[in-house]
Amino acid sequence: EQFSKAYTDALRVYQERFGQALTPEMVKRLDLKNTVLDQMIDEYIIEVDAKDMGIQVTDEDLQQAIQQVPAFKENGTFSMPLYRRYLEYERLTPPEFESLQRKSLLKQRFLAVLAENVTVPRQEVEATFHFVKDTYDLSFIGIDPLPFAKDIQVSQGQVQKYYDANKERYKVLPKITLAYIDFPAARYVGSVEVTQDEARDYYESHKSEFGTPAKIHARQILIKVPEGADSKVLEAKGELAKKIAGDIGAGQDFASLAVKYSEDERTAAKGGDMGDVTRDSMPQGLAGVFDSMKPGEVKGPIRSPLGFHILKLEGKEGGDVTPFEQVSSTVMETLKFQRAKYMAKDEANTAFTELYEQPKLDFEGYAKKKGLAVKVLGPLSEGDNFGVQGSQEMIKKAFTFSPGEIGEVVDAGGGFIVYMVTRKEASRIPALKEVSDRITADISKTLAQEKAKEYAGKLASSSPEQLIAQNPSSTGEFSRTMDAVPKLSTIPKLKDDLDSLHKPKVYQGKDMVYVVWLKSRQMADIKTMNKEQEQAIMKELFSRKQQMIVDSYLEQARKKHKITIEKDRLAEGKAPRQGRIAMGMG
Repeated sequence: EQFSKAYTDALRVYQERFGQALTPEMVKRLDLKNTVLDQMIDEYIIEVDAKDMGIQVTDEDLQQAIQQVPAFKENGTFSMPLYRRYLEYERLTPPEFESLQRKSLLKQRFLAVLAENVTVPRQEVEATFHFVKDTYDLSFIGIDPLPFAKDIQVSQGQVQKYYDANKERYKVLPKITLAYIDFPAARYVGSVEVTQDEARDYYESHKSEFGTPAKIHARQILIKVPEGADSKVLEAKGELAKKIAGDIGAGQDFASLAVKYSEDERTAAKGGDMGDVTRDSMPQGLAGVFDSMKPGEVKGPIRSPLGFHILKLEGKEGGDVTPFEQVSSTVMETLKFQRAKYMAKDEANTAFTELYEQPKLDFEGYAKKKGLAVKVLGPLSEGDNFGVQGSQEMIKKAFTFSPGEIGEVVDAGGGFIVYMVTRKEASRIPALKEVSDRITADISKTLAQEKAKEYAGKLASSSPEQLIAQNPSSTGEFSRTMDAVPKLSTIPKLKDDLDSLHKPKVYQGKDMVYVVWLKSRQMADIKTMNKEQEQAIMKELFSRKQQMIVDSYLEQARKKHKITIEKDRLAEGKAPRQGRIAMGMG
């Protein structure tokens, strides 16, 4: 029951944040069950060890803490109605919320005791400032392995040996063949009539589609959430975003807080200023938020695939609407297509129902009787795209049907499709003769890359003058905070080697081999680091050190506590409520 409630609560948090994007596959990748288990174990250890240390949270401490939560304040004063509305929204009773807050306060005090001797020396702050602000420029020579392949001869013995060692690489994926009947909207357009009044009604309710897009001037503070972050990280990032939003609500300057906290490399140093942007250029999910805002208004935190955003609208301009008279023909064509597509959908659904209700499915016979053409797709593998909207999803679902079964009606963008699975082929290891040419090409490519690396190694040991004589390219200036090194993004972890590139090094890119070395490094002037930046760096370093101490403590503490987990009951496919966790001192 302990685990069941904790798991359900954690799952609900993710469902609220990701909505329909939270798939069973994502939950599995997040390893949510084990994450919740780890959190429960850590909470237990902290609760017991804090008690042993004499750390406690009194009722008075709890009451004061709750009254200081910004979300519960109205005009700077604690508001009981706001408090109750919040609990109702979160589906919590007062005792449940107070228990959570008590645990949170206890954890804060416990962590403070563990980290009371943590310091952040000035030299660490300066080193971090340089790590973030210093800029680099790299010289590089790209070497194409292809010319080295012309003299390579691959023997049949090499092909056989390579095939025997790498058969799985050449496995033929499962394939499926479909027969389908197409119901294109264009077939029904001639049967559709649209009046001027209907066109004008549509225009009035869709004016934003006819004219120049509006531009907005906005600012943002972005708190990034790494891909695959666990619930601890997600919660910490969300709480930081809420704190920043609360500070803004309390009157602190948005731009200053953006400089201090924002993790958007493009806008942070400019006080979060995004400049003039259109809807299409905004991160996913933010355009609709700005649509509902007035100049000067701040909203957030807003969750997006990038993380948490706090947004400020500075102003709006443009958004001119083209008069109806100039777009009436376009509007009428749009309406005709929409109605024609509805007709196509009706026909497709009717066909699906009639085919489904046949005692013995006769796809070809049905199409012939209706004067419709049957087309064939395939063989296709899962993930293939045959140029129709939703084709990848359609193929994925088609694999769940057996040959001779009819699939579902598919929206193909320009109309609808009704299909039947005609053949399925299982995955298999191909015979050598089927893949002999591919293996020969792969061996040749590998040997050519080795020769290119050998040549690159000789270049790397050349004198600086000889390297410059090769007319090397340049990345241009960049900092470590950029997602990848310009022009060399196919070299993994190149940024990790920046401080060791005084001597040329050889790297394998996706298709090229590179000799890379440091052209120049511009050291940031430490005097340009203002107090806010210094405090932000110190806070980040302190947080990292604190987390390291806590992680180390909990790792050791687990060895002295007796923790029993019935793993078989928490195995994949078992309901979380079946899990039981028993904890005590060893």
